[in-house]
Amino acid sequence: AMTMQFISHRFPDYHDPTIEDAYKTQVRIDDEPAYLDILDTAGQAEFTAMRDQYMRGGEGFIICYSITDRQSFQEAAEFKELIYRVRHTYDIPLVLVGNKIDLEEFRQVSTEEGMSLAREYSCSFFETSAALRFYIDDVFHGLVREIRRKESSLPMVEKKMKRKDSLWRKLKGSLKKKKESTT
Repeated sequence: AMTMQFISHRFPDYHDPTIEDAYKTQVRIDDEPAYLDILDTAGQAEFTAMRDQYMRGGEGFIICYSITDRQSFQEAAEFKELIYRVRHTYDIPLVLVGNKIDLEEFRQVSTEEGMSLAREYSCSFFETSAALRFYIDDVFHGLVREIRRKESSLPMVEKKMKRKDSLWRKLKGSLKKKKESTT
């Protein structure tokens, strides 16, 4: 629901959290264009192949839990460890999000607990409401800023290699689509 609010500025009447969705969008952040390719996994283990592929190529991650569900908070910590295992590095732009602040009366995870986990992971922390669209843009914009900050700190050789790799993946994907359409 948070991704749908960011992409389409609407909260779905019905949202199946077991569905994995991919979105592409272009936005301006700090007067620069940002092209976002978002995979919303809803934390489901069933989609491991596509999820792991996105994790390997992903430049940054948003880990979201419900403040009304302690188990989702515990799963957020597990998901972060999964990202580290797939990526083989702890140097990954990451944002931790406690969602559903519009349901404060049902809160099971305190703001302090979220902030503590974010400090432990050295990442940004936000509390949001997808239903009311509170702080949704801040989350995505914050992640893009973290990615840009990391990019600007890379040595020039690494940046060139990354661009070539990205171009190769796009070219390979285009060639595959072209081949499939001719068969």
